[in-house]
Amino acid sequence: MKILYFTNAPFSDLEISYIGELEKLADVKVIMLVLPQTKKSGAISLDCQPKELGLIPATKYPGMEKYENMLKLDHWSIVNNPIGSNFKTSWVLAKKVAEVVKDYRPDILHITFYGLLQVFLSQQIDKDLKKIVTIHDIVSHDKPSVIRHWYDKICRRLTLKHFNNILLLSRVDSHLLEKNLSRITYRVFYSKLGPYTYLRNYPIGHNSYGKYILFFGNIRPYKGVDILIDAFKKSNCNSQGVKLVIAGKDIDGNVLHDNQDKDIIIINRYIENDELATLIANSLFVVLPYKSATQSGVTKSSIALDKPMICTKVGNLPNEVIDGKYGKIVAPNDVDALCAGINYMTDHPEQVEEFAKNIRSDFETGSNSWVKITEDIVTNVYTTILNN
Repeated sequence: MKILYFTNAPFSDLEISYIGELEKLADVKVIMLVLPQTKKSGAISLDCQPKELGLIPATKYPGMEKYENMLKLDHWSIVNNPIGSNFKTSWVLAKKVAEVVKDYRPDILHITFYGLLQVFLSQQIDKDLKKIVTIHDIVSHDKPSVIRHWYDKICRRLTLKHFNNILLLSRVDSHLLEKNLSRITYRVFYSKLGPYTYLRNYPIGHNSYGKYILFFGNIRPYKGVDILIDAFKKSNCNSQGVKLVIAGKDIDGNVLHDNQDKDIIIINRYIENDELATLIANSLFVVLPYKSATQSGVTKSSIALDKPMICTKVGNLPNEVIDGKYGKIVAPNDVDALCAGINYMTDHPEQVEEFAKNIRSDFETGSNSWVKITEDIVTNVYTTILNN
């Protein structure tokens, strides 16, 4: 089976784990789009971007050599877009990708995002080629502008007219497909996220912050960092010498404000993989105070390093962080509920250790491992598509 996998740099934390297993079961070629705003995103951190618009082998792309112990770089190519998405660049890059499709002749083309590039690509490839798209979020958790909302909606519909096999990573928002894809014929498959095992490749460094709880990831309004800060200030963390570390780039620049609390440490930038692994491993536990969500790579990064979590009851998070087994689930957008969860976890370190043991036991092998997830996708998704 030959798979051409076309993805986007922000999903690289997922793809590194998944592609590593998929390559054991199939012939895989990977194409990854890199834009100026995504050259440091997911598991990929690139300090510079070539000015050339087009496809560049990953073996020749500056900065990708640091991932040669995780990836088969000769199987990867970078769709390099140093300009940004517009009609011209999307058309040019779609032609480049279409040439790879023609030369490689895959059995399945699997894409993980949609936009103008995919719309143009669908016009340039064999209409009978088997295709599938992973949809991470059926609707945006941010509040895009009216223009952006309609742009996304049009691109989604035009792409899914051709890529009408859909892979969802949870069932939580599947009911929204019918609402957003009316009058389009499609077929849905389901899978899930495994632990982001690439983080285990990095040595754990020195703990610079003592006892702390951790929030990490890109910071946007829907992630509830404002709720977390208020809950932390009300909690008993101060009396126990426990700090709050908030690690991640404030994408819109309007979530984090001047911080006058010495017990709240803000690292407002992209967090490199080695630093992230150290931050997670040395924390007491991780907090996801989200106001809305579908699924989250933050849970899978934490699970990879056996770290318990507090999550809010939104989206698929309660299914990823089972209450009383891998951590605590609390009500969303509720300072008091989050404060109570933080107090419980800090007051019961023996319970936190029990959560960690459960994570180690349940995610190394079995249905939650990438080995099993990948086998299921090949057997129940790719093979089904090829046979129908």
